[in-house]
Amino acid sequence: MKFSVLALDYDGTIAVDGRLDPDVATVMSEVRDRGIAVVVVSGRTLADLSRVSGGLGWADAFALEDGAVVAFPDGETRLLAPAASQPLVRALRDAGVPFTAGQCVIEADADHAPRILSLVRSLELPLALHFNRGRLMVLPYGVSKETGLREVLRAFRLSAHNTLAIGDAENDHPLLRTAQVGAAVAWGSKALQAEADDVVPGNGPPAVAAYLRRALESMRLPPARRVRHKVALGRTSDGAAVTMGVRNRNILVAGDPRTGKSWAIGLICEQLIVAGYSLCIVDPEGDYAPLEALPGVVVVGG
Repeated sequence: MKFSVLALDYDGTIAVDGRLDPDVATVMSEVRDRGIAVVVVSGRTLADLSRVSGGLGWADAFALEDGAVVAFPDGETRLLAPAASQPLVRALRDAGVPFTAGQCVIEADADHAPRILSLVRSLELPLALHFNRGRLMVLPYGVSKETGLREVLRAFRLSAHNTLAIGDAENDHPLLRTAQVGAAVAWGSKALQAEADDVVPGNGPPAVAAYLRRALESMRLPPARRVRHKVALGRTSDGAAVTMGVRNRNILVAGDPRTGKSWAIGLICEQLIVAGYSLCIVDPEGDYAPLEALPGVVVVGG
C-alpha cells in the first residue's frame, strides 16, 4: 500500500530528554520532500513541545495532549475535548499533589495515580487515566492518540490505511491500532511490541531514521510481521473462521457457473468498503449493484 502519512510519537521514540534526534530530523525532512505528511502525536502540551523542539515548522501537524489538541504550523489549534477539569485542578492543589495542566490534559507523576483516581471518583468526574511510562495523564473519556490522528487525517483528506505509526509506550496502543502499519520501537514497552504489526530494531531514535529510510526506498508501507487487517471468507466444517489478510494480495476466484464466484467477490468487496478501503469495481453485468447502498460508494454509468 502507498505510504502517505507518517505518525510519530515524540518522547522515547524520536527524542531523548526532550530533544529531537538530529538523524530523525533529517530523514523527516526527506519524508516530507517526498510528499508524505508527517504528524507528531505526543502527550506534551503545545507550548512545551514548541519550547523543547524549537518551534513547529518541522512537521505538518501535531496531535498533542494525548490526542486532545490538534495544532498546525500556521498557528491554527483545535480542541477535541473539554478544557482541563477545574474541580480536579482545585482538588489536586488542596491535596498538595504536584501537577501541570494543559488546555485539556492534567499531567502528574504516575506515583500519584491512586490519589488522583480517588479524587476523580469522589468528584464523580467523567475522566480517564492514561499512563506514559513514569507519567500520568488525566483526560475525558474517549480521548486518545487515535482521536488526534484521525482529526489530522480528516483535515488533510488522507487515510489511516496509508499510514505508518511508530511509538514506544503504553499510551501509543491507540496510535498503532489506528494506522495500517503500527510499529513499536525495540527499546520501548514490551506489551506494545507484542501488539504491534512490526518492531523497529535498535536501541534509540537513530534506529527510527534507518527504518524510515528503508520505507522511503519503495514509497510503500513496510511489511508487517503479523496480519491484523483481515476479511472473513467463511468457516470450515468444524466452525473455524477462514480469513484473508488485506495487504499484498492478488486473488483469483474460479469455478463453474452459479457456484458463488460473484457472491464471494462481493463479500470481500463489502468488507473492504465498510472498513474504509478504496477499491474500483468494473462490473459490466451489474452483479455488484447492491454495493451502492454502502457508505461512500459512487456508481458511474448504468
